[in-house]
Amino acid sequence: MTFVKRILPFLSVYILLLMPHPACGITLQEGEMNLATLFQRMADYQDDREKGILADTISLRMGELLQLPGSFEYPFDRLNRMGKITSPGRNIRIYTWNVPWTDGTTTCFGYLQYKPENKKINLVKLTDRSADMPEPGESILSPDNWYGMLVYDIVEMKHDNKIYYTLLGYDNQDLFRSCKMTDVLYFNEHSEPVFGKPIFHYQKKYACRILFRYSAKVQMSLKWNEKLKMIVFDHLVPANSSYTGQYHYYGPDLSFDALRFENGIWEWVENVDVRNSRE
Repeated sequence: MTFVKRILPFLSVYILLLMPHPACGITLQEGEMNLATLFQRMADYQDDREKGILADTISLRMGELLQLPGSFEYPFDRLNRMGKITSPGRNIRIYTWNVPWTDGTTTCFGYLQYKPENKKINLVKLTDRSADMPEPGESILSPDNWYGMLVYDIVEMKHDNKIYYTLLGYDNQDLFRSCKMTDVLYFNEHSEPVFGKPIFHYQKKYACRILFRYSAKVQMSLKWNEKLKMIVFDHLVPANSSYTGQYHYYGPDLSFDALRFENGIWEWVENVDVRNSRE
């Protein structure tokens, strides 16, 4: 009996692997329901090895599903454990989700659909390599070397006839630290997606992306303010000056800073008055 109990979780995983998937000719609706089942199993599992198997399966099935006609417009409403965000110009759509591990860290997964000038929808997989990036703020990255995050908003700006998609995202870094961030997505001369560009002028430095690290016990606001035409965020400070640089002691001090897009650069604006401009 003990042996049976021990192998049942693994049997259930492999049974799920045999479920029909888009390559077998199922519809978007059927594929969505299958994925919803996989996400539910992911939430139920506690063992990292089981989660790893399911994580790879979900990523594979999602990639197959996004190759089906109509997937760009399909709402995927049943997949409430996955973020789906479309740019204001409806040229790109980003799907992101994460897998929490027993040590408190997470791995992000994602896909990017985009329509370049030829109007054909392209699909690329996003592979989270954030664990291997000691200086993420300085790196220009590709989809297979992505700094993973759960993208919850896209701010679309244009400069010199080039569109920059500024991404606002979130990530649980460990049991004690959370992180919100800004990144930028654009397309090179070959219509290939690129992440990161030193257009964030923040705290007297230029960065390819900004990471705001803070205590997992508190909340931080980072969002586009349509009335101010700026990305507004909580100013973070340590609980005590002796904790400077120890981000699990950081939190909002009830003041706000912002980023304003000027001449192709996101310029840092300190002490923004957000009264009467709440979204």
